[in-house]
Formats: sequence, C-alpha cells, structure tokens
Amino acid sequence: MKKIVCIAMAATALAASPALAQNASGTVNVSGSVASKCTASTPISDAITLNELALATGKVDQAFSSQTGGLSRSFTVVCTSANVQISVSSNALNNSTDNSTQSGYTGRVHYTSTLTANKAGGGVATAVYTTADTLPATTDVALGDRLANAANNITVAVSNGTTTNANDILKAGAYTSTIAIVVAPV
Repeated sequence: MKKIVCIAMAATALAASPALAQNASGTVNVSGSVASKCTASTPISDAITLNELALATGKVDQAFSSQTGGLSRSFTVVCTSANVQISVSSNALNNSTDNSTQSGYTGRVHYTSTLTANKAGGGVATAVYTTADTLPATTDVALGDRLANAANNITVAVSNGTTTNANDILKAGAYTSTIAIVVAPV
C-alpha cells in the first residue's frame, strides 16, 4: 500500500506544478505623426540694395543697373507637405518724403517681384507680382509637388522698374519697399 500512496502523491505533485518552458507573447503597436509644415533654415530676411534709381535723364533705370550685391536673394526652406504653395506681394518703392505723382514728377517706382521655388521632382514654380498704384492681390502658386530638399531652394528677384507715367521724373529722396514671401504646406 505504501507503494500506491507514493505513486499517487507523485502523480498529484506533477499535475499541480506549472509546465516548464511556456512562452507568453503578444504585439506592441508603435505610431507617430508628422504635421504639414514649412520652416526656414535661416529667417527669410535680407536686403536688396538698388542704389541710384534714376538715369541721368531723371527717369527710372528700368534695369536697376546701379544695384550692388545682385537683384535676387535665396533662402533654404524645409517643408514636410506633399504639396507646397508659394506667395509673393510687395509695395512700390516709395519716396519717404513725397510718394505722389503729379506734374510730370513721381516719388513712386513700381517693380516686379519674382518668387521661384525648386520642386523635388525637378523644375520650378514661379509666382510673379508687379506693383501698381492700386496694389493687386497677393500672387499664390501651388507647386503641385514637394519642395526640393536642397539649399537655397527659394529665390526672390526684383526687376522691371517703371513709373506710373513713362515720362515721369523721379523726385530726389530715399525710396523703400518690402516684399512679403510665404511658403506654406497645402
């Protein structure tokens, strides 16, 4: 009988102990997101110095040939969006003391701002804005592509100096203007 009791106790002990080498398994989901955004590597801020705006005749130098440092500036912008929109607007170059146009004289010089963006797939998108006595709406252009991941992928240039009346003589004084640039995800 002792043998039967020992065998019964051994069988009970084996049944009560956990199985050896069992695994517990499962999965862990990992997620994240990236918002649509555009960021300038350095601020979109610079200056274009046109210097003397008038020819010897007193009329506007349409080519801005007295400028120093070039008529364009480039910036590096990073965008995460699959489509980017560029926008440009500006005001005329206004004489700080008298920007009126009268009697054959003017204190206002109009010009064209051209904003160019390099596309990731090649090519460029261009937004052109020309000032006038009554300013037009901002020029917006969608790239239809990602912005190129490259240095100096956005460029603004000025050109085509004009006056309201072709024969106007420029008034002496300091002339200033600003160009507004926006690079935005669509």
